[in-house]
Formats: sequence, C-alpha cells, structure tokens
Amino acid sequence: MAKYGPDVFSVLAKQYGPIFRFHMGRQPLVIVADAELCREVGIKKFKDIPNRSIPSPIAASPLHQKGLFFTRDSRWSTMRNTILSVYQPSYLAKLGDVTFSDLSLKLATDVIGKAAFGVDFGLSKPISDKMNHHQGDNEVQEFIKQHIYSTTQLKMDLSGSVSIILGLLVPILQEPFHQVLKRIPDYISAVTYEQLLAGSATTSFTLSSIIYLVACHPEVEQKLLAEIDAFGPDDHIPTANDLQKKFPYLDQVIKEATRCYIVSPLVARETSAVVEIGGYKLPKGTWVWLAIGVLAKDPKNFPEPEKFKPERYDPNCAEEKQRHPYANIPFGIGPRACIGQKFSMQEIKLSLIHLYRKYIFRHSPLMESPLELEYGIVLNYKHGVKVQAIKRK
Repeated sequence: MAKYGPDVFSVLAKQYGPIFRFHMGRQPLVIVADAELCREVGIKKFKDIPNRSIPSPIAASPLHQKGLFFTRDSRWSTMRNTILSVYQPSYLAKLGDVTFSDLSLKLATDVIGKAAFGVDFGLSKPISDKMNHHQGDNEVQEFIKQHIYSTTQLKMDLSGSVSIILGLLVPILQEPFHQVLKRIPDYISAVTYEQLLAGSATTSFTLSSIIYLVACHPEVEQKLLAEIDAFGPDDHIPTANDLQKKFPYLDQVIKEATRCYIVSPLVARETSAVVEIGGYKLPKGTWVWLAIGVLAKDPKNFPEPEKFKPERYDPNCAEEKQRHPYANIPFGIGPRACIGQKFSMQEIKLSLIHLYRKYIFRHSPLMESPLELEYGIVLNYKHGVKVQAIKRK
C-alpha cells in the first residue's frame, strides 16, 4: 500500500482480474474494476447494495452517520430528496451573477455557502471589502476558518492499513468544530458540513487540475480560448442554458481533466442482502468498492490513458462512440451519485470562462514535476499547483 497508494487497485486488477476479494480483519471486501460490473452494483442491483460501507472511524462518529453521505436506507432517501432540490437546474438558474476571483478553496466555499445556504462567508473578497463586510456571528467565522484548515491539512499515513489509506475512511471532525456544532441539531450540522466539504475541496481540486493540464497543452488552450472568446464580450454572462449548450469543448476539457485526476478513486458500498455480482455470490454485509480510478485509466476505453486528450470526448469521435457509458464516473454512479454534480459543473465552467477571458496560465518554475498527490478525504496536491497568471491582451 505504501508503495502504490490508490494505484494498488490497478496493480491488483491486472493480477487478479476485474473483481477480486480480500479481507480487512474479519470484514470481507470485494473490489470491482470493470465498467459493466460497476453498473451492475451501482444501478441494476442498487436495492440490494443501497448503502455506503461505514468503516470503524466513521462508525465511532455519530455526527458523520447523520449526514447524507453515510445515512442509510429510508432515512437516506428522505434526506436526499430534500437536499436534491437545492441543486436542480431550475433552482440554479435563479441564482444571481457570481464573480469568481481565484482558484482557491475559499472561492468554492463561498459559492457553496451562497448557493446552498444563503450565507455570504466573504472568504474570497478583497481585503478592503472584507473590512466593510459584516462579520456576523464569530462562531460561524470560526467554523469556516476551521473548515478551510481541515480540508487543506488532512493527510493520510501511506504506511498504514487500507482502512487508513482511503480518503473516505478518515474521521474529520476535530475538537474546534464541536464548539460551533454543538449548538445546532445533529442532522443539520452533519449535512451542512458535508455540503461545504464536498462542494469546496472537490471543486478546488478539479479547477487546479484543469489549469495545470491546459497550461502544458498549448493546442488545447488555443481551442478553449477560441470557444470562450466566440461567445461574446466579457460582460456577457452565460446563462445556465448557455453553459449546457454553447461550450462543448470546455465540456470535453473538464471531462478529460476529471479522468486524468479523479477526485476520489473509490466508491464504497455494502450489501444489504445476499446478491450475485459478476457470477459471485456476496454475503450480506460485504463491502463492495468500485475502483473508478482504475476504470478511468483502462486502455480498453481510453487508448493512451496517460495522455491528456479532451478530443476523446468529442461526440463524433470513434473512441467516444465505442466507450462504455460508465467508463468515467467521477461523480459516482446510480442513486447515490453526487447530488451536486450539475451545480459543480456550472461552478467550474463559470470559473474557467471568467478566468480565461482575462488570463492565461503557465507553470511556475517553483512547481515540482511531476506533481505530488496527497491522499485524504479527497485527493489533493501536496504542494499545490503553482502557476503564473499572464493577463491577456
């Protein structure tokens, strides 16, 4: 594990095939590394595999079990349907104009706060604006400050066991949070923190990945800039419909970047009944982990998988037409897929359009090569993505 990190599942899949089993102590665990089998687990047999597996660190945290991510069965369905309305296109289209000023975690946290909770955290405002910004409850400010700290500082010990290595298994609630969250009902606390974490850390990582990859592929940058410039002047803000239909190459760039640097390489599930997957009968209580990071680098679906080629997602491309529809599933699969997928895509697109209208980016000589990844709740860049912003003429 210490040698390969999350790539260990690619190594094991090559040796043992697309579905294999091992044990974590007494806990049976099945790894699935095949697109069709992932569809079987995540969609076709969802009724028998409806819940996420809950590792012992999370099981010891009552607050985590009350959030959407680890809530189970009918309670999860009710909570999901309630939260889902916030992220529907009809709701998102009503949001006011959002101006993006940087690629930081603070930016993504501000967007989630404003869109999902109606709260202006003011984290990404210029210093002069912050001085005039109403500070509100100091406890809320402390909560957000600790949120930024936790999502940037969490690390995993790669010399530890599987249960420590995988990001979903790390308990993230630390003592400072209790001072704020103890005054709020547990379910609200859990869901609020979950939405902030899921919506900020993942978006920040994806934006950083795109900027990094485009900066070292000038032909991609040229096509991307041409599409963005063709849309109209800088003060022409894209609508939700525009984002969906008028930026096809931007779509391809985002999809390819999320394939190259997938935020979370595993999707965790647990069987609630005896179920057959891939010809194998799995007992009730078996953990089933979908190795979506392995799928994203499978040369059967992605020839030359180590290359950054957005054109592979062109709908007229032979590779796109032949590819399994679940070969790249960075937002998960089935009813338990990320409920904020459409929101996240709009946020990422608006950010990139705003940035590339004004700047292009080049790798800083201070940035290491290749980039070193850090394995936590989600993947992160250990030393960040260092670039030079060059103002466009």
